[in-house]
Amino acid sequence: MPVEFKKFVAIRLYGNLNDFLPVSQRQKDQRVGFWGTPTVKDLIESLGVPHVEIFLLVVDGLPVNFSFRPAGGSLISCYPKFSSISISGITLRPEFVVPPRFVLDVHLGRLAAYLRFCGIDTLYSKSYTDNNILDIAQADGRIILTRDKGILFNGKALYGYFIRNTNPQLQFAEVVDYFDLAAYFEPFSRCSVCNGEVIQVEKSVVENQVPRTTFQVYNVFFQCSRCGQIYWEGPHFNRITAMVSGYSR
Repeated sequence: MPVEFKKFVAIRLYGNLNDFLPVSQRQKDQRVGFWGTPTVKDLIESLGVPHVEIFLLVVDGLPVNFSFRPAGGSLISCYPKFSSISISGITLRPEFVVPPRFVLDVHLGRLAAYLRFCGIDTLYSKSYTDNNILDIAQADGRIILTRDKGILFNGKALYGYFIRNTNPQLQFAEVVDYFDLAAYFEPFSRCSVCNGEVIQVEKSVVENQVPRTTFQVYNVFFQCSRCGQIYWEGPHFNRITAMVSGYSR
């Protein structure tokens, strides 16, 4: 027997917030029924939209915060991150830490490596639980990147973004575009393994730590100051350089 709700609101999603709706329902008002006095956050998340991706809420023409409790018959408009206009006076959350810093879930290991190769401060571990990620993000002001939107519904999540693509290179492009990261690129300044600082070292330092052929062919070497990982300008250097070359500072 279908549930009979006492009240209804109309919710309209704009921009890429529509990604969370079935294709047939996108760009349309969503009729959401409810009992009692739920918050606008609860009503919106009932549609499957994480609150961390909403930057502006307008109810019946007035900006509100997530704790607002709308009346039946209200029109709720939800807006994503803006890039061309300022909403600093009415946005739902403070600006991201600059340069942006990230913590990634266990599904995004390759993306973590790409971001680190570009010098973006990125924490990632296969051992991270959702609670670990939430605690790290809250303590360090980091942005959560995830393919599991469930973590973004948690009330402890302040900054976050659901990765739409499944291909790591497309994920990289998606994140760079969304967060305007190109201005912060410092290629090969961070370790792709541990996120530590990478510095150039004398060739003699790595003589017994790399394959003999590599030592003979290359003259410039770099090493992570944290975990000791060694890098040189081999094929991986050219691949990463090609991947980021399309982005200008």
